[in-house]
Amino acid sequence: MREVVVKVEDLKFRYREGKKRALDGVSFEVFKGEFFCIIGANGSGKSTLCNALVGLVPYYFTGNKKGSVVIDGVDTDNSSIAELSQKIGLVFQNPFNQLSYTASNVAEELAYGLGNHGVPRDEMIKRVEYVAKLMRIDHILHKNPLELSGGQVQRVAFGSTFILEPNILVLDECTTQLDPLGSEEIFDIVKELNKTGITVIMVDHDMERVARCADRIMVLDKGKTVCIDTPDAIFSNPDIVNYNIEAPDYVSICKALKERGYYSGDYKITEEPTVEVVKEALVK
Repeated sequence: MREVVVKVEDLKFRYREGKKRALDGVSFEVFKGEFFCIIGANGSGKSTLCNALVGLVPYYFTGNKKGSVVIDGVDTDNSSIAELSQKIGLVFQNPFNQLSYTASNVAEELAYGLGNHGVPRDEMIKRVEYVAKLMRIDHILHKNPLELSGGQVQRVAFGSTFILEPNILVLDECTTQLDPLGSEEIFDIVKELNKTGITVIMVDHDMERVARCADRIMVLDKGKTVCIDTPDAIFSNPDIVNYNIEAPDYVSICKALKERGYYSGDYKITEEPTVEVVKEALVK
């Protein structure tokens, strides 16, 4: 039986000044080591859900919360944000929200959370050096975080979360400041971390990347859970467009070939199998 590390039951939340619930009865589980993706249109509640997972809702982002969020056996209602950060880490959509604004250089920024957790200095130095190389920011450790480009801040934000070594990583569209190459570099790192057993919960707007990475996908719409299923099941469902979600282009290619009688199999959602389908169609 697979171990559940995140369990959300009937989660409802309305911001203090909000008229409608940002989350309205969301329930789901995430298994240990899973790559779990959350998709949905703007305003569907994705970022609010990410904040709830790490305890920022309702203690930092205030409002009325009902239901439960349990992280690795700990109810977020009974734990501080600092305690939760040792189990689960969030990389914000806006990386500038991740900076402490107290560090004089990138090395201090990366070490900020370690200091709060009482990590010994020697261990702190080792982790900073390792994460800086991993995130390819070892050449800017001496720079003031406020002097960095958006892409560099994004890498520092990711590093400052990963350096705490949480078992669960939550990524809220965390590559918005990066160019396509930089974005792929970050997700190569994320996939490698996932292979080591770290659970990844990712919000992303790139459906081709979601299809390529996810073990399971949850669709949110207006704060509600629409469905949870495998990437193949989600993106092969024609009703997905009703929630302002576009399937990967590979689905459209297979659909077009099917309509013209060149293909009769299942829709493909990633590049390599789609290429094979096209090759077969060309010889018919």
